[in-house]
Amino acid sequence: MKDHISVLIVDDEPEARDLLSMLIDQIEDVEAAGTADNVDRATEMVLERNPDLILLDIQMPVKSGFELVSILHEMDLDQGYIFVTAFDKYAIDAIRASAFDFLLKPVDPRELENAITRFRSQWEQKVLKERIDNLLGTLGMGHKLKLNTRSGFLVISPDDIVCCSADGNYTKIQMANGRQEVISSNLGTLEQMLRVDGFFRISRSGLINFKYLIQVDTRTGICRMAGKTVIELKVAKNRLKKLEAML
Repeated sequence: MKDHISVLIVDDEPEARDLLSMLIDQIEDVEAAGTADNVDRATEMVLERNPDLILLDIQMPVKSGFELVSILHEMDLDQGYIFVTAFDKYAIDAIRASAFDFLLKPVDPRELENAITRFRSQWEQKVLKERIDNLLGTLGMGHKLKLNTRSGFLVISPDDIVCCSADGNYTKIQMANGRQEVISSNLGTLEQMLRVDGFFRISRSGLINFKYLIQVDTRTGICRMAGKTVIELKVAKNRLKKLEAML
């Protein structure tokens, strides 16, 4: 059993970070190792402070919480994780399948303390590595996508996708190198495959990768994506506020 536990809090919402910090301070033999509002800063802090446990928001702009897990895993830094999320059946099913704890927002103090108690009693580095392997495997992260085309199949990395647009039962994929591909899956199916990779559905016919988003004009509802060339896409009115909130 692990006695003293240091916890890094990663959430893009200041109120959520403050609340979790306050709750952590109330748990005996547990201390906050700091807070981070994005994946890049969290990676730096893990390298600096090597926390035992990370309280990790899943839905964050640009890079998701699951992407932080993947990045640290590739660096052979396998911390403990308790995931914090609004209800997301896909994410929760993957977390449960990998035997990690999750907390629904707003976080209940008793549930947080119970999750940390379970982590304390179950902590073992070898077990953590196996659980993280299972989680990333379930999510399909760290792997390229195999997508069917009219003539065969395409193997690509999600990082190389700038945006996608519906074309009937097919989907056009715009790549960062300027190439365009057409796959024989509809946009909804592709969206499910990309849910944890920093993509956002801007309309019934459009899906973008936050990595390449450079501008949003809220007056015209146009967003601009920077690949090899600048691409302009229309954002549905009912998605504009959500897009702005996530940024």
